[in-house]
Amino acid sequence: MAKIRIKNLGRIVSWLIRGVGATLRFEVEDRAGAFDTGRKGWIWAFWHNRMFVIPYVHEQWFAHIPGAILSSPSGDGQIIADACAQFGFEAARGSSSKPQKGLGALIMLAEKVGEGRDVGITPDGPRGPIYQIQPGIIKLAQLTGGTIVPVRVLYSRALRFRTWDQFLLPLPFSTVRVIFEPPMTVPRRLGEEEFEACRASLEQTLRKDA
Repeated sequence: MAKIRIKNLGRIVSWLIRGVGATLRFEVEDRAGAFDTGRKGWIWAFWHNRMFVIPYVHEQWFAHIPGAILSSPSGDGQIIADACAQFGFEAARGSSSKPQKGLGALIMLAEKVGEGRDVGITPDGPRGPIYQIQPGIIKLAQLTGGTIVPVRVLYSRALRFRTWDQFLLPLPFSTVRVIFEPPMTVPRRLGEEEFEACRASLEQTLRKDA
């Protein structure tokens, strides 16, 4: 019964995303070439507390590109996976903060990147610390040679929840700015200092709105 309730909750969340999303005014700034025809799948990087509109944005403008997400193996992760499934995303269950334990998920995501899918990752999830990039997303880009695109999301008006990530829920009829920052690639061979430089660069870009 618990699994049925969780699955239904995910569907309800997807209805909420679509309902609120339909009222929002979107301003999309493409500094990355996201709308270029023929582009291959990207690794979308966005903060955990800004994830609410991401499935809606992808469905509205990039439905022609299959998607996949990394979600935690927790109950909350199952809800997110079920909600995103309603938008056509496949889910890999694992953690960006613990790549050793999430190795299977990273391998699955690597396959999806190779297939040309857009892969969504919240690199400060699933439990934080907030606004700190964990190593998994850099490892994934290393493994695949894939392109990381920082996706910044700004709400003109939003509710802020008292959760570890200070989750933001945009209020109906508010304005949402979605900024696709210039993409970054990660070489397959990196020393510790180079790896940290890539991680810090991505964090600095996404922290512009933190």
